[in-house]
Amino acid sequence: MVNAKHVAFQVNKQTPIAQGPAQAYATVINCRKQAGKRPGLAQKELRSHHVPLSNIPGALKRKRDDHGDGELAQSTTGTWPQANSITLRSTTLDRSLLTQHWQQCKPMRLRISKSLSKGVDLDCWFTILSFLDPAQLLEVREKIASCYRFLRDNPMLWKHSRNYYYGKDMPDPPSELTEFQYAHLRHGHGCMSCGAKNTRKTYWAFLRRWCKTCLQSKTLKEHDALALLRDEKGEDISFIKACLPSGIFDSWGNFVGVGPATTHSLKTIYSLPDVQKLVAEYNTEARTRSADQTELHTWYVTWHANKMSIIEERKAFAKKMELWEETTRSTKTFDYQARKSARKLYFEQKAKQLTPPIDLRQLEACPSYRRAIAIPKDPNITSWNQLRPKVEKETAELALQQQEQQAPEVSAVGPSTSGDSTPHNSNLEQTYMQPLFGIRLGPPPQMGTSVPSGSGNSTPFNSNLDPAYMQSLFGIRLGPPPPPPHTYMF
Repeated sequence: MVNAKHVAFQVNKQTPIAQGPAQAYATVINCRKQAGKRPGLAQKELRSHHVPLSNIPGALKRKRDDHGDGELAQSTTGTWPQANSITLRSTTLDRSLLTQHWQQCKPMRLRISKSLSKGVDLDCWFTILSFLDPAQLLEVREKIASCYRFLRDNPMLWKHSRNYYYGKDMPDPPSELTEFQYAHLRHGHGCMSCGAKNTRKTYWAFLRRWCKTCLQSKTLKEHDALALLRDEKGEDISFIKACLPSGIFDSWGNFVGVGPATTHSLKTIYSLPDVQKLVAEYNTEARTRSADQTELHTWYVTWHANKMSIIEERKAFAKKMELWEETTRSTKTFDYQARKSARKLYFEQKAKQLTPPIDLRQLEACPSYRRAIAIPKDPNITSWNQLRPKVEKETAELALQQQEQQAPEVSAVGPSTSGDSTPHNSNLEQTYMQPLFGIRLGPPPQMGTSVPSGSGNSTPFNSNLDPAYMQSLFGIRLGPPPPPPHTYMF
């Protein structure tokens, strides 16, 4: 708002109260202009404040007749002091209550230097974080200490996030994985062995995320694993091989999927840490129960059954996860192609609506158009507004280049406008001048024939042209071509 003096001001909204104020008040607006050399560059909104209306000593009184003032003084002489004292006490009390009520209803001001006295409720944080992507939960867990503790104390939050973002199609984790470990394997970055930052591939058969180098160093083939399956006495314990998770390598050393292999071209591989852990666990339990063979046998049957159930569960989970990732990848690729096609069609339609219109052939010649249709995003008017000036500029440049290329050809093959007719210029057909000026090839004109000239008359072709003169003029040699090497002329 601007007042009569062209000074900007703002009237603050009055805070609603339960009851009206005990004393009337007015709003005082500071309409003074800003001081300084250049006050017009930084006009700020001027604040207003409320002041109670009261009698100010020394202020100018309203002019009244003496008779009226006398009657007023006479009527109020006896009761004024007592009534004034009661009114002052009630006014002071009401004013303090009103000020206190205003302070309670005053909105909170956010300041950088002052932290909030009351934070967001934990239930609200649970609801907010459940709508985040698991990859975002991993990021806030690493960067925010309070979120780290909250996610640690609420493990079900990972499941709510996974179900909300991916639905029921994504397989549930096996019993040996927590929700956090599952999210870390699926959405985390970096090799779990060497720490390479760009590693994203997770081998679900081993529940590890390895780079290519660590995959080769941390796995071993079946015959190498059998050499490690020995107890403390050096005896063969290869019967526990079925309790190991396995994968498959093809003949080129590429990881194919969960094992074991079923053909000769595929090789079964095992994880070296899993082999060492299983052998150490078996040797420890066997050493404890070595005195009683019956107890050892009973323990082994139970232990082997538990291990096999875990392996079968992991194998089924790995197959489901590999299938889900492949389906998601193909769906995303198909979606990307559909977006690119829609983007291409949208830009073609918009280009035809320009003045002058730009056809598809001109669009495909523009580098900016080729870059724009390679982006897998839905088209919109913003993307077209960004592409339009680039396409118009590149189309104009291409048209100018084509005109410059056609100009020398037109000047070379165009008719003579000088009016004269020179035999050695006008009598040579255009088909014979291709080696000189870049036009169509053909045999030279026949000697003694008439060739139309630019002046309209018919001049016989001069058959007595000097070959040396023609060679100096055109840089060519008249006469039959030289014989090829190693040939004899008869």
